[in-house]
Parts: sequence; structure tokens; C-alpha cells
Amino acid sequence: MILSFPLVPREGVRSQHQQAKKELASAEDVLPRVARECYKWLLCPVKTEPTDKDVTIEVFPLNTSGSAFGPEIERVCTDNELVITTWSPIHLRARLQDLYWKDDKPAVSAMTFWEDSQRYLYLPRLSNQRVLSETIIKGAATKDFFGTAYGQAGEDYDGFKFGDDNVQLDDTLLLIESEAAAAYEASVVKAETDDDTTPGDDDGSTGTGSTSGDDGTGDNGDGTGDGPGSTESARVFFGSVEINPATAKMGMVQVAEEIVSLLASDPQAELKVTVEISADFPEGASDQIKRAVSENATSLDFSTKTWE
Repeated sequence: MILSFPLVPREGVRSQHQQAKKELASAEDVLPRVARECYKWLLCPVKTEPTDKDVTIEVFPLNTSGSAFGPEIERVCTDNELVITTWSPIHLRARLQDLYWKDDKPAVSAMTFWEDSQRYLYLPRLSNQRVLSETIIKGAATKDFFGTAYGQAGEDYDGFKFGDDNVQLDDTLLLIESEAAAAYEASVVKAETDDDTTPGDDDGSTGTGSTSGDDGTGDNGDGTGDGPGSTESARVFFGSVEINPATAKMGMVQVAEEIVSLLASDPQAELKVTVEISADFPEGASDQIKRAVSENATSLDFSTKTWE
């Protein structure tokens, strides 16, 4: 059996090749537009209240003539506030009042709110954690929205601030309902006033005058002149404090804000801060902990990092 094929001139082969390339280019140009027409709607699930059983779907049209799909979705989300890039403290306070603050629980973790906003449809969709951080800083600057703290022990707040925007969003930050914060601030002021008041004579004397002599110098009797009447200024401060490891981050922040920052407020002061860590392992530290701690200590320029 003999098969025969018609011979095609070389010019015809070249022409067919060019035609195929043209059709391919045309298909590649048309396909993205056709695909875009198939995905021309943005569907956004919404819940107004936590108790809503049904999810509402809001529909928003997309501009299919644009060149990029991602930026178009971002534009629609921003224009319709589906994703929030700038938020007001008044809205944060309203959400906290409705869902988090209770009579027996006037404080809530800021990170709890952030994590919940990533999973629940009835909470606002913040574009990133920075948006919440900026909102908290703006709200903390006044006493209208909330107070802040870095921990709570019973009824006491660690690192409590009210009307102070020097705060940082982390896993220890608490947001305190404004009335509860005001009441706590008043109780702290009252306690400090009571501590500063020393029972004295009926003439209002605080009992701080000299009792060792009639010269009023306040000498303690040892010739040092360190009594209340002394005019010599202290030149050196040295302090040490033991911090609970469970709240070490919060404790170090509190020391930095309430001690180090005050010392550094004097432009002539020369400060040196040293952190000393001692850890005992009755059964021996694991190789994983030893390796990780040693590597981190090296990267943080620890001058001493010894295992025994």
C-alpha cells in the first residue's frame, strides 16, 4: 500500500505558520477579557449583629476594562469601606462597649479584639494591625475613649495610663472602659495622697522638721547632713528589681517608663542600664533551649552568656 501526500509549496507553509501565530496572539489577547467578564462581581459576606443567624451577601460590580484584577478589587473594597485603612477611636470604643466591656470586666486585651476582627463577620475588617495600633494611640491621647494598661492583678492595673498616647500595641496591652479608668485613676491619686499624709500636730505640721537640734539643719546626728534640711544634692542612683518572668515584658516596659525615662529626663545624667538574667534548670536545660538562647544572646550583643 502506497500513501501519497500532496506537496505544499514552501511559500504556503510559511503563510500557514504566520496565520497560526496571528490566531494564537488574537486568542491570548481575547482570553483575559473573556475571563474578566466571568468574574465581574465582588461578593462580600456581612453580619450586622453577632446574633444574626443568616449571612447577608453584598454585591459590588468590578470594572472589567481595567488592566489589573487585584488593584480593582482593592479599589472597590476601599471605596465601599469593606476593608478599613483608617479608623476612628470613637468606632473602636463603640465596638468595645457593645461586645467586650462588661460591668464585671471593664478591660479587654487589644490583641483579642484584633484576632476576633480577623474571624468574625460582624466586626470591622481592618486592612492590617497598623490601623488598630494608630487608632489606639489616637484614642489613648485623651480621656474620652479608654484607658490603657499592660497587665492586671486583681483590681490593680500594671502600667496604667489615662490620657497618655505613649502606648504600644502588643499581646499585653489592655483597653479599659473610660469611666472605670477614671475611677481607678481617682483611687490611685487618693491612695498616694493618703500615703503622703503623716499624722501630725493640729497646726498642720507634717513632722518633717529637725528633732536633733535647734539649728534646723536636719543633721541625722552622724555629721553627714543627709536629713530633710540638707542642701547637698544626690549624685548617684543605683537600683535593682526582681521581675516576674511570667510578666517580664510588661515589667521591663514599666521600669523603662517609670524609672529610666525619669532619670534620662535630666540632660546631664549619664545612664547605664544592665539587665541580669539568672535561670536554674533542676533537670538540665534542653539542647533546643540552649541553642536558641545562645543564638539570641549573641544577636543581642550580650556581654555575658554562659551555661554551666
